[in-house]
Amino acid sequence: MSTAPDPIEDERSGARPRLSRKGWAWVLTGLVALTAVTAWIAYLVTDQPVRWQDVGFDIISPTQVEATFEIYFYDDEPVTCYLHAMNVQYAEVGVAEVDIDPADGSQQRLTVPISTVEEANTALVRGCGPVQ
Repeated sequence: MSTAPDPIEDERSGARPRLSRKGWAWVLTGLVALTAVTAWIAYLVTDQPVRWQDVGFDIISPTQVEATFEIYFYDDEPVTCYLHAMNVQYAEVGVAEVDIDPADGSQQRLTVPISTVEEANTALVRGCGPVQ
């Protein structure tokens, strides 16, 4: 005596239906699109000529602060980094710019003095770009 599977019992057992070919095609298309978008974003991010990271700052006096940052070069072009100092109200109280040559190393740690008009509470790199 042979017994056929009972469809009602399959529903109760929690069995999930399998994906159709069309369903698998949509899943694969979605994965390919997601991979392409991720690769494009990664390319745009790594296509930058330089990357920097703030390390810290020292308040030297009410009219001077030093900003310390690391810079990482991805090509052989010199860059200019723009720094700014801010007070407690986040108002800009000092600016500086420094030209950096990758011939001194592809990774560098720099400390740059910034003259201020009043005491600064922080000093940061605003950005770096090609020398103009």
